Amino acid sequence: MRYLIGVVLPALFQVLVVFIIAETNQGNGSWAGLGAFLIGMFAIPATAFINALHVWKNPNVSFIQLIGKCFTLAMIVPVLAIFTLFL
Repeated sequence: MRYLIGVVLPALFQVLVVFIIAETNQGNGSWAGLGAFLIGMFAIPATAFINALHVWKNPNVSFIQLIGKCFTLAMIVPVLAIFTLFL
């Protein structure tokens, strides 16, 4: 359950944001979809790996602290992907 909350859900959130940005920018001449895809391609597995290490190394951390740390780290990809919209 801890890995589901700390690893899978943040990764799914990241995938959803990258997918929405890539789909909304198809065919309008913008490179934002490609930029979001390239950021997501490297950053989503990296943050999932880091979150998995955090969950594994800290088994006594409460769920609230676990959710806070993992989702805070997982917000890096959506912020970078949304930043590509303004480039």
